[in-house]
Amino acid sequence: MFEAITPENQARWDAIVRSMRGFDFYHLAAYHRLDASGVPLLLHYSDNAANVAFPIILRRIDDTDYRDITSVYGYPSPLTNTFPLPQASLAAFHKQMLRFFDENSVVSAFSRLHPLFPEQEKILEGTGDTINTGFTVAIDLNIPENEQRKQYSHSLKNTLNRLERKNAEVKKAATNAEIEAFAEIYAETMTRLRAPQIYFFDGDYFRRFLKTLPSALYVAYYEGKIIGGALFTDCNGIIQLHLSAARNDCLHLSPLKYIWDQIRLYGVENKRNYLHLGGGVGGSRDSLFAFKAQFSRLHFRFKTWRYVHNREVYDLLVRDKCGGDLPASSFFPLYRMGGCD
Repeated sequence: MFEAITPENQARWDAIVRSMRGFDFYHLAAYHRLDASGVPLLLHYSDNAANVAFPIILRRIDDTDYRDITSVYGYPSPLTNTFPLPQASLAAFHKQMLRFFDENSVVSAFSRLHPLFPEQEKILEGTGDTINTGFTVAIDLNIPENEQRKQYSHSLKNTLNRLERKNAEVKKAATNAEIEAFAEIYAETMTRLRAPQIYFFDGDYFRRFLKTLPSALYVAYYEGKIIGGALFTDCNGIIQLHLSAARNDCLHLSPLKYIWDQIRLYGVENKRNYLHLGGGVGGSRDSLFAFKAQFSRLHFRFKTWRYVHNREVYDLLVRDKCGGDLPASSFFPLYRMGGCD
């Protein structure tokens, strides 16, 4: 059986996801309902031997009758209830998925893969390419707490000690005023980083997130003022740092280091498996990755899946976008690039 489930049927969507070998909040219907870029769907295949679930976003390509597929922000991916998948089940899933692409005039498909679930690459093997995009950082919460702390860099330990001496305090946000303060700080941070508009979220987004997903917002207070915060999820033994921000005039205090350490301690106390910090921008080993790597030497490979389903239309769209000279870029799909200079 093959079906495409909408998030309005949240009970069925989430029941399927929770029946898989591994899943995270990125796979849940409520998170997909927050995405406004297209139509969220859970592609579900089942037979007597296996089940496969693949959450996607189906988007229209402007000024055409075609669509493409992408994934929500973060680390979704296909899931399975058994591994390795029987070859017959895998082939049948691929056949049904590609038929869905045909029926919906899909030109290309892209998905970020979850670094903690390596089997997902095998689910997509034989359709498109899986690209090594970079690495992410995680803390193994199963090892003794003092061993976790030993992996902290010397400068990180100094920062935490300094903030403790300054009587900085981390609290779980409990009021709308605290959520609004974080929203303001987050917008300030995105403006400073000159982030694309898709990375800006308002207070309503954060309230919906906290109301509908297994999550919490931790904020840091210093001298009676909120100076930073981190929105994180707690799902299926995995804590994900989703969005973090610090006031521009308090960056020298490094409040995020203190907040993240307190989130780690929450994970230890509640016997979670991993605190996943994520990686650099686009998976690169940039300053953001270096910041996160101060917390742990445990790194996971981050991969993306890219598939051109209709090569003729894909090439036509790229030529219309970029002309005859194709840009030397790893961006996918090329016809959605912001520019072709």
